[in-house]
Amino acid sequence: MSAKCRDILSILTYVLLFVVVLVVVLKFVFGFQYVVILTDSMEPKIHPNDLVITYPSHDVHVGDIILYRIEIGNSTYRILHRVIEINTDENGQIYYITKGDNRERPDPWVVYPDQVIGKPLLVIPKIGVIWYYTPLIILGLILIFVASLAYDLAWAFLEEPPIRPKSKKADLMVTRRKKIKIHHYRRR
Repeated sequence: MSAKCRDILSILTYVLLFVVVLVVVLKFVFGFQYVVILTDSMEPKIHPNDLVITYPSHDVHVGDIILYRIEIGNSTYRILHRVIEINTDENGQIYYITKGDNRERPDPWVVYPDQVIGKPLLVIPKIGVIWYYTPLIILGLILIFVASLAYDLAWAFLEEPPIRPKSKKADLMVTRRKKIKIHHYRRR
């Protein structure tokens, strides 16, 4: 491999490592969330398979797009929709009415401030497909690494030990014996 190829691979490795560290730090230190959009409810601004990076924020106004958590049945969903109204319930608690930009009607539920996860910071088009399958990609890479390690170990254990070269003295003795035997038979 040429030096230029090694330099390019080294740079790509460092960039990939930097991106992984950045994603981990943003998520676990600063509370950023990464969401893959699965539906067309926010078109034309956000499309299916887009990756949306959200930052934690509870300062919500009408017209803001928010990521919130809602329980429907036994499942919890994270939904990214626009706030169209802010109201107060009979207990004096604020709630939001949300709606997808590509939908005619508002969502059939209300969202309370403690359900809000954050607001979108960045939308990366079509990267969601890769992000969605990242655990499978990592699992595949781990399996390839383990398989190659097992292959190398199997060859190391199953390979026949190399034949020890005989010493020169032993070779010389065997050669002399053969010559003596051959010479002895010829005399008769």
